[in-house]
Amino acid sequence: MSARQYALAAIPAAYLGISSIFFMHGYIHGDATFWMGIVLIPLLLRSYPPAEKSWRLAPAVAVILLICCFRQETSWRFLLLVLALLFAVESLLGKLNGQFFMVLIIISPIFKYVSEVFTFPIRLQISAWAGWVLRAAQFPVVVEGNSIQLNGAEFTVDPACMGLQMTGFALLSAVFLMAHFRIRHQQSLSFRYQVMLMLVAFALNTIGNLMRIILLVALHITPDNALHDVTGIVCLLVYVAAPLIFIVRHAHQRLCEPVATKRSIDKNRSQLLIPGHLALLAACAFFCFQKPVINIRSATKIASREGYAMQQLESGVTQFKNDQALVYIKPIPAFYSSEHSPVTCWVGSGYHLSRISKKQVAGTVVYVGSLKKGDDELLTAWWLSSGQYATISQLDWRWKCLTENNHFQLINVTADDPARLDAEVKRWLPAI
Repeated sequence: MSARQYALAAIPAAYLGISSIFFMHGYIHGDATFWMGIVLIPLLLRSYPPAEKSWRLAPAVAVILLICCFRQETSWRFLLLVLALLFAVESLLGKLNGQFFMVLIIISPIFKYVSEVFTFPIRLQISAWAGWVLRAAQFPVVVEGNSIQLNGAEFTVDPACMGLQMTGFALLSAVFLMAHFRIRHQQSLSFRYQVMLMLVAFALNTIGNLMRIILLVALHITPDNALHDVTGIVCLLVYVAAPLIFIVRHAHQRLCEPVATKRSIDKNRSQLLIPGHLALLAACAFFCFQKPVINIRSATKIASREGYAMQQLESGVTQFKNDQALVYIKPIPAFYSSEHSPVTCWVGSGYHLSRISKKQVAGTVVYVGSLKKGDDELLTAWWLSSGQYATISQLDWRWKCLTENNHFQLINVTADDPARLDAEVKRWLPAI
């Protein structure tokens, strides 16, 4: 191999080496979905070989590089690293297909966050549907938010159901089948049909989760039972994988076009190409090796409240505490930021959050849930507020933050009984 060929191989390898930082800091979790996506990549490269070399990602890399000069959140650094790696591959080896990008999105930490947060209303709806079906079948179930109770046993539709694992499996299955039938029949679906099949996979996953929770409750299969995981796998195979095989095969028979035989064209590039990539690699290393920054900063100064002990935490969160309640005010830097809701924060502290539902308090809808840790049980409520406007909708607050330049913060109130929680929520709902 020539020195240039070694350089072409070494640059992507160096990016992969830098990515180990995100593993060490826990930003990337090597779970089942992640490794499924990694194993799928060689099949995609065989099914969709690199085409003509491309610089199409250069503007995106430049924009993210500029953002990283002013923003220190881990998400921006991770995005810069991934885009720089893809830019290196496309400009040095050949243009990648859209399927490749789909897989990277599905196995990314960003997808995990989006799936856990934005599928929450779907989990509530699945609980309601499952409760309706079970009551119609004469089961005496009680539905409380995302939890279903039957004869003292509680079953929860949690992120493990509609979050990364099952949703990721369904979407990666669709990608695998499209790549498999493309190789087998030498026919390709248009991007429009590929997106439609991904949406079908998501819909099938929702149906599979509905059937799963119905079976778990009806057969009284608790989480500590070995059949709990077996039931989930069976539902994935029956309600997701089997229909997808039929649908993707049918789509390839009816909607495909012959695969264009296009090979990567090795054009003469500037002598500055490799030095430029080395400079970009150095910039990525500089940003990624910096200490991670918690993505919470106070946009407005929060005043003290009578009857509460106030404490400003290092993360930027403001804590108010008395004998009746514990209140956290968590400022959100921008519309694209995570809001650090109790769904992640309390769970990270060892609590189990269940019975999550919507509740109207003083004319405003908030989320409420139950926190359990051993014999300790608390009740918690949370919503997002701009000071004049309160909401629980992810799309709502992000849109207002983007278009109206409103600064939102998450308000989390925790107490030990329902009456006290309602009283504290009413006290904290007005403008802050």
